[in-house]
Amino acid sequence: MTLGSLIRWYTLDLSAGAALPHDVMKPTAIVALLLLAVALALSNRPAVATTLGAVVTLIGVLTLAEYASGLGLGVDVLLPGLRLGDTPPRMAIGTALALVLLGLAFCLRGVAGAAVTAGFAVLTLLLVLLTILSAAYGVSAVSDAGRPLNISTLSVLCVSAIAAAILVERPDIGLVALVRDDRSAGRLLRSGLPVIVLGPFFLGWLRLWAQRKGWFDTDLGTALLVASTIGLVLGIAWMAAVQLRALDIQRDGAFDALAVANATLENAVHDRTRELARTAERLHALIRIAPVGIVQFDAHGRVVTTNEQWMRMTGLSVEAARGDGWGRNIHADDAERVIDAWRTTIADGVAFESTFRFQTVIGEPKWVQASATRILDATGITGYLLSVTDVTAVRAAEARVEHLAYHDPLTDLPNRLLLLDRLDQALLFAARTHRGVGVLFIDLDRFKVVNDSLGHHAGDAVLAQIAVRLRAAVRASDTVARIGGDEFVVLCPDIGTAAEARQIAQAVQAAVAQPIAIGDQTALVDTSIGIAFSLGAEDAETMLRHADQAMYLAKEQGRARYEVFNDDLRGRIRRRVDTEIGLRTAVARGEIETWYQPIIDLQNPRVAAAEALARWRRPGIGIVAPGDFIPIAEETGLIKDIGRTVLQQACSAATSLRPDQAVSVNVSARQFVRSDFGSVVRRALLESGLAPGQLWLELTESAVIDVMDSATRTFDELRDLGVRLAIDDFGTGYSSFAQLRSLEVDLLKIDMTFINDLVSSDRDQSIVRGILHLADSLGLDVVAEGIETSEQYEILRDMGCRYGQGYLFARPQPDISGAALGPDLIGRVEPAPSTP
Repeated sequence: MTLGSLIRWYTLDLSAGAALPHDVMKPTAIVALLLLAVALALSNRPAVATTLGAVVTLIGVLTLAEYASGLGLGVDVLLPGLRLGDTPPRMAIGTALALVLLGLAFCLRGVAGAAVTAGFAVLTLLLVLLTILSAAYGVSAVSDAGRPLNISTLSVLCVSAIAAAILVERPDIGLVALVRDDRSAGRLLRSGLPVIVLGPFFLGWLRLWAQRKGWFDTDLGTALLVASTIGLVLGIAWMAAVQLRALDIQRDGAFDALAVANATLENAVHDRTRELARTAERLHALIRIAPVGIVQFDAHGRVVTTNEQWMRMTGLSVEAARGDGWGRNIHADDAERVIDAWRTTIADGVAFESTFRFQTVIGEPKWVQASATRILDATGITGYLLSVTDVTAVRAAEARVEHLAYHDPLTDLPNRLLLLDRLDQALLFAARTHRGVGVLFIDLDRFKVVNDSLGHHAGDAVLAQIAVRLRAAVRASDTVARIGGDEFVVLCPDIGTAAEARQIAQAVQAAVAQPIAIGDQTALVDTSIGIAFSLGAEDAETMLRHADQAMYLAKEQGRARYEVFNDDLRGRIRRRVDTEIGLRTAVARGEIETWYQPIIDLQNPRVAAAEALARWRRPGIGIVAPGDFIPIAEETGLIKDIGRTVLQQACSAATSLRPDQAVSVNVSARQFVRSDFGSVVRRALLESGLAPGQLWLELTESAVIDVMDSATRTFDELRDLGVRLAIDDFGTGYSSFAQLRSLEVDLLKIDMTFINDLVSSDRDQSIVRGILHLADSLGLDVVAEGIETSEQYEILRDMGCRYGQGYLFARPQPDISGAALGPDLIGRVEPAPSTP
């Protein structure tokens, strides 16, 4: 509207004395109303709205000041370029008053709050209403053109819109809030407000219009106005009464619903009370028969009542337990702790949880676990409820489990965990006192024989008896432990030297060596003992490992003896570890070589075969003999790769032999029992092109006995291939005639221990002759190992031995072609010295 009026001003031409239309706003009013519209649009920016409101207030105040003083203050024309002619530019007093009120509403909205802002808006609307009524009723002093209070129609509309917008913007206060209310007040006001606002206006206008028409005089008009007003008021009262009657009906319905709900609630409370009573009865019954003890205390921690289980558990009656008497039978070791904790609970209200013992009437302690719960009501803590559970059986089971965790179940000796803990303590004590600690690692000799011959139940009885003997043989301060199988450890703290540990070891060996009666049987076992001594510098695991290593040395030295771990043994172990480390990469680096020693046909002097012998060419050391690394390889499992490498090299090299010559390869028992060994042999033959009949596989007699049950399929598979099988070191094991028959081997190799003294020993000659007769009866060929003199050769040949090998003929050499000499070998070989 203001923009339209502004454009209209610039198009009017009033210079010729033309009259200004009544519905056109004055220029200053246009500017002020436009500023108020902008302030309303930017109400979310308080600083801008406040500034614009202040400007509008200033315009209105200056205009009113011009009217009061009769002077021109420069606010009549704020817009340049207007052609006013004789028309006065000053806005009406009513417009100026409305602008002051609206400007103050914007200025004070951020300071005085919503109520003040709404108040100025309402005053503005009342001023507008006065102007409208004056115009409607024809009040000349206000509504005639040119009068100071006359406001143009557009100004009325703009001012009303801004004031109404201010009120709507604040919907939570005043009349607007009541109209927006969804409750009874809002409904009543919304129905009566149109009548209240428009009714008096219409009646007054109707009375003035009729009086002007001459229908009645002033007195009668006044009477009619009063009567109409009374009718209007009665109508409004009737509307209010209808609304109030509806509210009364709603209230009565609410009261009826409340009565029904109250009755329902009373019934529910009554039913709930009866249910709670029944629950309480059941609860009291459960408390009486509960498997746990229950005690009720008052707020001061004094006993009020108990159940029967409590009395049976503690041996106290209710009378004896009243007050502070409930703690009378607590075990003396626990009483102070429990009573202090209970007093803290009563004083501070903290939780009470405790495990302690009651001393029963018969004198046996009873372990219980107690926990207290507070009893609360609106006033606070009114008491405590203590539940007490008998955990004696649980504690006993826990103690049993803990004992089993640290003790061997068969002998009841400490196990490895407890041994290590005590050894740690002994080493700490030794480091402080400069006294020594001895550890005896004991392994039973011939215990496997006991298990195999008498059964495992007899073995368990032997272990239990040995445990008793060990405890009796050592000092009272020593610890005897079983750490597995037939292995025991004796921990000897507080000893001066290793000699004292050796004395204890001698006593242990003497005690264990005595015969052990098992029913009507007798068992005999010995002990191999390893001794480690320390002044506290080593840790427990190291001490145990040193004693274990010394024990293995004792076994290697002949069993039934003891050895002390010393620097020499430490060096041997270090060298063994070094050998093992180097051996793990020897195959991958191509350090394993195969050397060959000829096997001679003694009856028809010629080379019948060449035995393949493993050698390790170790960088920085040179050639390492089999005896220095093969046992380690077998123990660590590395023999599998070494054996496969030697087999492949031997088969490849043997392809250069004559068809009537063969290569003989030693096989470890750990190789032979593998399920894929037959495939390994088949692959070696296939890749090399060697005929199966030119390959001999040697297995030691003791290894044959160990694998006979588990490798029958491998024996059959190799026989089907056409490979010849030989028993190496024959005579050193424990094979029987029946076992030899079941093996179906081709050759027997007589161990060199029977050949060394063959010339001078009739006994060895008899053994060799017996082996030859046995082989002849089984259709087996015999190879004699270790022939070093021509006398040995001649005796074996005369006995009918088919094959032989030894330094008399040739030493091992890296080239198989050098080992495969011609038929005149015997005549050209000088006897070798008696020692290699």
